[in-house]
Amino acid sequence: MLGIKYVSVVFLFSICWFQIGYSQTLTGISTIWDDDYREWSLFTAEDTLNLGTLELTGLLNSPRMDWSYRVLESFGRIRNIQRNNYTSWEIQGPYNMVNVRQQWPDDLREWRVTDNRLTVNWRSRYQHHYEEWVLSHSDYGHFSMYTLNPGDPRDWVIVDKMRDDFPFEMKMAFVFVTIFFTSPF
Repeated sequence: MLGIKYVSVVFLFSICWFQIGYSQTLTGISTIWDDDYREWSLFTAEDTLNLGTLELTGLLNSPRMDWSYRVLESFGRIRNIQRNNYTSWEIQGPYNMVNVRQQWPDDLREWRVTDNRLTVNWRSRYQHHYEEWVLSHSDYGHFSMYTLNPGDPRDWVIVDKMRDDFPFEMKMAFVFVTIFFTSPF
């Protein structure tokens, strides 16, 4: 009898763990206020209302920038790794830590995103035009972002066709790099 209870508890725990670790499907991000790029609303396929936020929690003129995000049950923080250097970032979530680095010096078009198990390159589709970003990988799927209205970095559409087991923290890295380097601060 004890064996059946033990197996049931392990089974329920594994189902709950799978649900908690499930990666959300992102569909968009928009500034909360039209003239402020420090607070954003994140949208997912699982909700019809704003159930997520991305916001600057440190001072804008500080040498180290701290951001926090929350999307349904996923939460974390984003910060630049080196003081006064915005070419490398760390995204720390509840399940994973991701590093983001500029692929080439003085080139904002391409970023290397890794969690030390998986490495992908997030890039702008066009040179000197940062309103469309894309990742297409035969093993992991497709993720892209583009502005809802050309020339307006306040509203972004996200096309998230990544595998369910793709790390959510990596998706947040894509979103953050895109909005941070295309928004006028």
